Amino acid sequence: MKLKLDPINYAACPQYNDWLDSQHVEAQGELDILGFKPRPSFVLFSLTPDTYQAAFADFTEQREEDLKRLVFDQFPSPIAHYFYRFENGYENELQRLHLLRDTWEAIADVLHAIVVAECRFRTIVLADPIRFSDWLSDSVAQRLLNAERILQHAAVNGIALSSARLVSLPVIQSVRELNQSRNGFSHSAAQSEAQAREWIGDCYEDVLDVLDALRGLAEVRILRYLGQPDAITIRCEVFMGHGFTRTIQNVALSADQIRESQRFFRPGQVLAECNGCLFGLRPHVFYREDPSGHVTKLCLFRKTRGDMPNRRIEYEVVGDAERWEQDRTMFEPEMTELRALFGLGPD
Repeated sequence: MKLKLDPINYAACPQYNDWLDSQHVEAQGELDILGFKPRPSFVLFSLTPDTYQAAFADFTEQREEDLKRLVFDQFPSPIAHYFYRFENGYENELQRLHLLRDTWEAIADVLHAIVVAECRFRTIVLADPIRFSDWLSDSVAQRLLNAERILQHAAVNGIALSSARLVSLPVIQSVRELNQSRNGFSHSAAQSEAQAREWIGDCYEDVLDVLDALRGLAEVRILRYLGQPDAITIRCEVFMGHGFTRTIQNVALSADQIRESQRFFRPGQVLAECNGCLFGLRPHVFYREDPSGHVTKLCLFRKTRGDMPNRRIEYEVVGDAERWEQDRTMFEPEMTELRALFGLGPD
């Protein structure tokens, strides 16, 4: 991870200073000198700079491990699944390389779906910054550009988006750079294990930095609506962490959340709970149950196909490397709402 120390600048790495302070508090309690309570990290930096710098390696190692656990256990399942397999479930370096690419593409998919869904939730008119066809592009680059333009549009127009608290424009740029310059392997001849290992070395720190900047995703819940047991509770399947074990929970909501999001509470809906807002992710995120009904996997939008009356939406099933099509008419309410943001008629 690209955290750096400056031997003459105490403020160069605030995360490290916070970590040193917490280490001292856990071991010795608060530093108190006759009522004066300096930061232990600043005392160490000022009096024993060599020791201050020597402990940095321990900090970066622990921070990296903590980040991995956070992603594995609490990030939305598309990101968590691919990153966990990159770290723990690969058979060779070539497969590992593709799983790392799948990780940053899942980041782009999830961020795009959330930002687009919030625009639909807030009925934000978008005909100027982007076109309707951009919503349904099969290009990762276009999805990143969509998210970037929406965030810029909201900032310029004073619109407070919950998703803007998740992702910044520099993070989107970092993912774009990964997509543009780090995945040339996808368009080149077959690579050797050594070449794949080299590509991983080039990309790994950048992916970690993106995940580190997106820690707020651990607070986002992707949900499949199952029912509403009472006036302030919805029952949902939760897609969190790397595993596919089915998890069903009752989610308590405020009266405002119920009122603002009631239109999304219907069978087959996939929801995102983001910084207190609840909105529908279809058609960009859907789900597929296995025939036994014991496992549900999220499906990420890939492209549209066909013409009237046989229009389809093609998804990729997370974890299966498999494409799956659904009739576009299933998503007519969502598509019509999206089209309305551009001044277009029903889908």
